[in-house]
Amino acid sequence: MDLEYNNLDDDWITTFEKSDKLYKDFYKEDLYYVNLRFFYINRENEIDKLKQESFLMNKPNSISQEEILEILKKNSLDNNKRYSLLSILKYNINIEPDEISSYLQNGENNNYLSIIKNIDAVNFDKSINMFHDLNDLIFIFYEKLLEIKKDTNNNNNTKKIFLRSNTNKKTIRKRYKD
Repeated sequence: MDLEYNNLDDDWITTFEKSDKLYKDFYKEDLYYVNLRFFYINRENEIDKLKQESFLMNKPNSISQEEILEILKKNSLDNNKRYSLLSILKYNINIEPDEISSYLQNGENNNYLSIIKNIDAVNFDKSINMFHDLNDLIFIFYEKLLEIKKDTNNNNNTKKIFLRSNTNKKTIRKRYKD
C-alpha cells in the first residue's frame, strides 16, 4: 500500500501553486498601513496646504480612537496657524476580486468614500493586495478665527452672590402615640 502512495502523480499540486502565485495580488488581505492626507483650508475657502504621510497600524484594519486623537493634535497646528477639524473621510477600496473586470468595463460607481461622523476607532475592510496603496484616511482642517479680546475698561463687573444660612427654619417633630 505504501508503494501506491509513492507512485501518485503530484505534479498537479506544483502546477496549481505556480499558477496561484500569478493571482496572489488579487486576494483580499488585511491592511497594515494606510495613507493619511491632510487638507488645510484658509479663511477664504482656498486650499492652503496639502500634506501626506503613511501610518502603520498597531492592529490590522483598525486605527484606535487614541491614535486618531494623537494625529489630530499633532497636525492641527501648521505654520503657526491653528486649524480646527472640519471633516474626516475614509477611502477604502473593498471591491471583490471577481468584480474587477466588470468594474473596469462598466465603470460602476461604487462608494468607496465614506464620512467619519464621530471621532472613534476607524475600521477598514480587507482590500485586494494591489489596491493597498489607495486606501486613505483624509483629514480636512479649517483655519480658526482669532478671538477678539475685549477691553477690560468696560466696567464689566461680576455681581457678587452672598450665601446666607436660613436661621428661620423650624423642624417639627412628630410624636408617636403609645
